[in-house]
Amino acid sequence: MATGLQRRPAVNPDDPAGAKQIVAEYARILNRDLERGRFPLPDDSLPHAKQTIKTAIETSLLALMSSGQLTQELRDFLETAYVSLADYVAPDLARLMREYTSAGDDLAADPRLAREKTSGAAWQTITDGSRLAGEIARAMADEADHLKSDFQKLIAWDAARTRETGGSRAQTS
Repeated sequence: MATGLQRRPAVNPDDPAGAKQIVAEYARILNRDLERGRFPLPDDSLPHAKQTIKTAIETSLLALMSSGQLTQELRDFLETAYVSLADYVAPDLARLMREYTSAGDDLAADPRLAREKTSGAAWQTITDGSRLAGEIARAMADEADHLKSDFQKLIAWDAARTRETGGSRAQTS
């Protein structure tokens, strides 16, 4: 179904105009997914590869900073979008996490006594998948931390560059 989304004609994420298009496409998908509130999601549901989107966000951020057009609202949006890339994982991992979450929901909704629940399929899914689900969640959290750090470094780099050039953002090194 969604795998066809990443097979679009190439748009250059290093070009500000192409980056803007990629970020806008990703923003539509991210907003839809945030409204649905079910994460993680398969990375093949993204309009472009994660690395392409990451590069496009970086290009957009740097272009906005260089032109002096980066508002706090845009900065917050780009940071959220950048860090949210961690919520998109390989399809098999997303499926496993959905099954694990569904089993947990089923187990919580089961009105039987706890000792009676241990013989059901939901219990088996939880016990079999808990370690792997924890590893997936930990990997996603680590990726989100790295993305947040990378984004902060881009902001700091621009601030340092602006100080070195005497406050002029338009100059390049």
